[in-house]
Amino acid sequence: MKMAKLSIKKQFQIILICMAGLCLILSVVSYTALDRLLLKNAAAYARNTSQKFDGEMNYLFQRIDSIFNTMLFDKNIEGLLHTPYSSQTQRYLKDLLVQFSSYTIMNQDISDIALVSDEMSWSNIYDGGTLRGLAKEMEGTHGLYSFGFLSSPLTNSNRSREKRMVFGCNVYGMMETAYYGQYLGSLFLSIDPGKAPIILPSPQQGTTYFLLVDSSRHYFSFNCPEDITQSLMKSCHDLDAFSAPETRDYDLRDYLIYVTPASDMGYYIISAIDKRELHGDVLKTTIVITIVIIASLILLAVFMYILLRNMVSPLNQLSCYIEEIKQKPLNKKRKPLLLDGCSEIRTLNTSFHELIEEQQKLTRQLYNTTVSLYETELGKKQAELDFLRSQINPHFLYNTLESIKDIALEKQVPEIAGMSDALGKLFRYNVKGENIVPLSRELEITMAYLEIQESRFPGKLETICSIREETRSVPVMKFLLQPLVENAVFHGIEPASRKGTLFIGARLQGDRLLITIQDDGIGIPEDTFAQLQERLADIGIINTYSEQHVGILNVAHRILLNYGPGYGLTLDSIQGEGTRILLTLPADGAASLS
Repeated sequence: MKMAKLSIKKQFQIILICMAGLCLILSVVSYTALDRLLLKNAAAYARNTSQKFDGEMNYLFQRIDSIFNTMLFDKNIEGLLHTPYSSQTQRYLKDLLVQFSSYTIMNQDISDIALVSDEMSWSNIYDGGTLRGLAKEMEGTHGLYSFGFLSSPLTNSNRSREKRMVFGCNVYGMMETAYYGQYLGSLFLSIDPGKAPIILPSPQQGTTYFLLVDSSRHYFSFNCPEDITQSLMKSCHDLDAFSAPETRDYDLRDYLIYVTPASDMGYYIISAIDKRELHGDVLKTTIVITIVIIASLILLAVFMYILLRNMVSPLNQLSCYIEEIKQKPLNKKRKPLLLDGCSEIRTLNTSFHELIEEQQKLTRQLYNTTVSLYETELGKKQAELDFLRSQINPHFLYNTLESIKDIALEKQVPEIAGMSDALGKLFRYNVKGENIVPLSRELEITMAYLEIQESRFPGKLETICSIREETRSVPVMKFLLQPLVENAVFHGIEPASRKGTLFIGARLQGDRLLITIQDDGIGIPEDTFAQLQERLADIGIINTYSEQHVGILNVAHRILLNYGPGYGLTLDSIQGEGTRILLTLPADGAASLS
């Protein structure tokens, strides 16, 4: 409760100090927790990998024992060891080369297969003296014998990665009765652990190292540098770690070591967790977490500063302004308060001033609304007067055309009478009636227009109509045909120097009404035709009309508005031969748009 009485600025400062302390505590706790967690995970990984490695080593020994059992019954090996210098020696050597090559191809970890007796030796990496020394070591034994890790004297190197696991087995006579059960020699297999099917981390992976150690304390490193290997071997020797029959763990200053017996052959698996590397990784992670927390605190401090500047300070100014208003009359003019800050503060300031000026604004709005209503009423009266005048003007024109028709008949001028009658039909059709009419009515008006044109150009125009009876009752738009017929007469037939023919046809095709308007006039020039096709393709834009062929574009646009994109107008024209227009409309006359 005491903190609530402090100013917002003081409260923000206290919050920042608490956040800084929390940051320090989080960093320490994160380092400790991550160190324990990673060490625990690494230990579990080391134990699990050692157990898996133990199973893979047992499988390796079983596979080697199986290979030895197969070779001990090979007559070529027995024959070569018993009589190494005989007429059959070449055949023995040839067959054994093929057999040994097959073994090394199928088992890529086999680096050498060696034979030795008192009279001969065969090996790629060991000399005869070394092989006979090994044979003497396992003298009198039966079955698989392990020599541990050995280096080849031919390479003169004792590096861990060049050592091989060497296994041996004595060969006794089995095929011939004369030397049955007699010791003939020894057979050796050299295994490269680096090529064995054992999945362990590479030298670049992790902070856990793995070593395989034999009973003579010779070792093979899978992913451990030589200097660390020497340090681990010394520590295990000092701790007498190879005497325990089960897995033992040793928590040293720099390493956490697990020593696990791998098999009955006297091998041990050493898995060591490098605490220094682990602590280094934990420290890097903790530093990253601390940097993130500090950056968050800096952002929070910036946010608090912006909040103080954009909210608290403007609110104080507004509070002082309100106190000033309390001391002075409301209707007294004063300088508006301009507040800088966030949008909400500015909105609050604006709303406050709007509240003060509300009375004046409401008065002005009332005045403007009254004037607007008066002007609207005057406009309505004017529209009614204009409508009455529009009713008077057509009536006068109808009477005038009828008078012209009567005078022409009285004076025996039937041409003028016919033109007046046709013009009257067109005028009445234009100003009265519905927007949708039967096709027969549209044809009647179109023929009235053609009657006027034939009177203007006697002998110039011939009209051919082919209208199927079932099409006459189909509803179509008003003034669908007349603009197209006018376009054909005006742009096609009239400019021609010869008599022209105009064809109008209508037929049903499925659920569509097809109307053809074709003339044999001068046609449309190629550039104009290209522009028309381009505008027809984009007919949805109404302002694509040009001064020429307005009728075609107008009808196409009206079809699109009334029936939708599934219907329309197609245009074909050959300059000098004429123009053909095909209208496609719904047979039921239904419009997709009102």
